[in-house]
Amino acid sequence: MIIYDSKKWNSLFTTLFKTYKYSYNMRQLLRFIFYTTLYAISATLLNMHYLADLYQIDTDFFSLIGVILSLFLVFRLNSGYYRWWEGRKAWGALVNDSRSLSLKLDSIIPIEDMNKRRYFGRHISNFCMSLVLHLRDSTDLNKYHLEKSDKADEIAEFKHHPNKFGSKLFRELEAMHKNNNISDFDKYFCNKLVQRFIDTLGTCERIKKTPIPFSHSTFIKLFIVIYIIILPFGLANVFGYLTIPAVMVMAFAMIGIEVISEEIENPFGTDANDLPIGFITDTITENVFEVLGIDHEIGYTAKKYSLAEEAEIIH
Repeated sequence: MIIYDSKKWNSLFTTLFKTYKYSYNMRQLLRFIFYTTLYAISATLLNMHYLADLYQIDTDFFSLIGVILSLFLVFRLNSGYYRWWEGRKAWGALVNDSRSLSLKLDSIIPIEDMNKRRYFGRHISNFCMSLVLHLRDSTDLNKYHLEKSDKADEIAEFKHHPNKFGSKLFRELEAMHKNNNISDFDKYFCNKLVQRFIDTLGTCERIKKTPIPFSHSTFIKLFIVIYIIILPFGLANVFGYLTIPAVMVMAFAMIGIEVISEEIENPFGTDANDLPIGFITDTITENVFEVLGIDHEIGYTAKKYSLAEEAEIIH
């Protein structure tokens, strides 16, 4: 994710230049605009010097088609942003649920029982980190807080790591209840929070594995291409050589919306505008360890996501 100051209008172009190498949509958009410009130049010259007397397209036609296309593009952008925002809400809920679970466990686990505190602290963190790796199709065991008792080989063989760590939390709560270490209500409350972890997992998987319908996305792309192809032949007789920048501006707006929507519809990757879920997980880990009092008791060397890895800060 690119972190920037939205109030600095005077540094807009500097910011765009700095973000070029980080932003997929900017590189893709400029590539499209380059080819569109070449086409606009060719079509404008062809129309003005060879086809001007053969036909003339009324510009009202393009106004009507433009209105229809704009409605499709608004829907496309809203559908992409809704997925991005739903992903952010899911991770916000995971942050809150992790804190709530750690606060509850802090109140029911004796301060001197550091083994239990370490166990829950590690696996709350491991669940969140496994969700990051799961959504990014990665399996880096170095990101987990593991001890010898965790049997790293067993975890590595498990295909769905979030399920594995969720199971560990449920099993430990059940064992504590059987040993009368927690009451029925405490077990119910903690189980409910862990269940919400699983609900967040399901929400994120749904967003990732359910792309925008193929026909919907393809139709909009095809509509944009057809509109840009015929646009110079309708504007050349009115705008002359100004048709070239006019087509560039129209292409920038329409293709830009489509490219932005493509990037944000899966917000869990590592593109410039994706969510910094690795950094969010490190924040959860720090909060949980601090609440359970194990931040100085435990010397784990799990590899963290730094803010620099997850976000580019533009001043």
